[in-house]
Amino acid sequence: MNNFYITTAIHYANAKPHIGHCFENLLADVYARYHRLQGDKTFFLTGTDEHGLKVKQKAEDNDKSPSEFVDETSEYFRQMNKDFGYSNDYFVRTTDESHKKVAQELWMRMVETGDIYKDSYEGLYCVGSESFILEKDLDENGNVPHYGVPPVKVQEENYFFRLSKYQDWLLGVLKSGELKIYPEYRTKEMINMVEQGLHDVSFSRPKKSLDWGIEVPNDSEHVMYVWSDALTNYYTALVNNGVEGEFWSNAHHIIGKDIFKFHAVYWPCMLNSMGLELPSSLFVHGMITKDGVKMSKSLGNVVDPYSVKDVYGVDALRFYLCREIPTGDDGDFDMERFDVVYNTELGNKFGNCMSRVVAMNHKYFDGEVFVQESFEFSELASTLEQAVEESFVTFNLKKVCELIIEFCSELNTYVEEQAPWALAKAEEMQKLKVVMYNLLEGLRIANRMLSPFMPGVCARGLDVLNLDNFDSKFVTGHKLGEKQILFPRIDK
Repeated sequence: MNNFYITTAIHYANAKPHIGHCFENLLADVYARYHRLQGDKTFFLTGTDEHGLKVKQKAEDNDKSPSEFVDETSEYFRQMNKDFGYSNDYFVRTTDESHKKVAQELWMRMVETGDIYKDSYEGLYCVGSESFILEKDLDENGNVPHYGVPPVKVQEENYFFRLSKYQDWLLGVLKSGELKIYPEYRTKEMINMVEQGLHDVSFSRPKKSLDWGIEVPNDSEHVMYVWSDALTNYYTALVNNGVEGEFWSNAHHIIGKDIFKFHAVYWPCMLNSMGLELPSSLFVHGMITKDGVKMSKSLGNVVDPYSVKDVYGVDALRFYLCREIPTGDDGDFDMERFDVVYNTELGNKFGNCMSRVVAMNHKYFDGEVFVQESFEFSELASTLEQAVEESFVTFNLKKVCELIIEFCSELNTYVEEQAPWALAKAEEMQKLKVVMYNLLEGLRIANRMLSPFMPGVCARGLDVLNLDNFDSKFVTGHKLGEKQILFPRIDK
């Protein structure tokens, strides 16, 4: 058994969650459930990032104080976790006093290392990304990429972090693979960026410009810059749960490509300055698009995850997102394809196979299982388990889903080839016992492998098989539960 720590980026609390937040939390949840299934002691963290100018402005727009506003929006994210079956162990808020205390302690570690200093600065500030930006990084229209708005010119006295000091060290970390990044091409992307040179970055804002943030230790006139505050949550959450010694050495962050730089550049250098270990890996996911275009309310192409969930069920939506959205790249949400996946892969290949096999076993053996000495699919199951493990390591959940559905297809093919109904008619009952055992054991394995993606449906599958858990074994004389329709046909 190993310890495994998985996190999402903490979500910015300036608006209600959308399908992108749903997707990121789902990816982390699948990892957490998979590692628990493997027997690993697992800690899954998510939460909300609640400081910064965007939050303050949005609160003012809603005639609320920042604290009132984030109390409300953070609750939407908590509810999303419940509604979509996410099994996080802790929900961190950067307005928590416990987070503030540890974040300030980590700031002082960087001060003691000599990596934080005060200086005057004049530059371009992007409110959308809560970051200063260089002119060379603007698009051809002078706008900030991903946000589509021009930055504002700012002149103020700030605290700075000596990012430039760590350029050579970070290049070594990236080139050696000490910090693993998936998909792997993202590593090359980041190396190319670092080789262009790192500049010291602003790490605070004066209170006269922004008073909504964590106060800089020993300087009541400044608040910590939102990124210097937010990134520390991955460590502060463990400290405040008393488990940093258990989990920090095997930390994995799931993040969107839009904040990749902060996690692959700022965060490792901050950790070095603090004297802390690097995370084991960064899993970088793309954006969910609609008809090949980024979702936007103005375009009217936003997919409401709740409307899909309410019709098809939460587990079908979870599976579809992992099955059809390439984990490391942008992927399109297509309702026509959703219907195909629901009816063909979930309804027929998995759900219908469960119903048929269980119904036949009840019909021929009154629901009793007869365990055999050998399992015909043992080699295939072993190969599947190994391939699934490899795909989890490389952040390819799409491949995992494909592999499991292929296994279900093999079970369906076996049903047609062996024709249990024909064996029963010919009264070849011993051979029928063998066939039914092979199918039932195969379905137990399929439910087990699918459970990180569809915990609700697979829990019902466990009830049908009448097993205590996914690692329970059949014994001769075991009685199955009653069949269930796991994926009912949706009439439109």
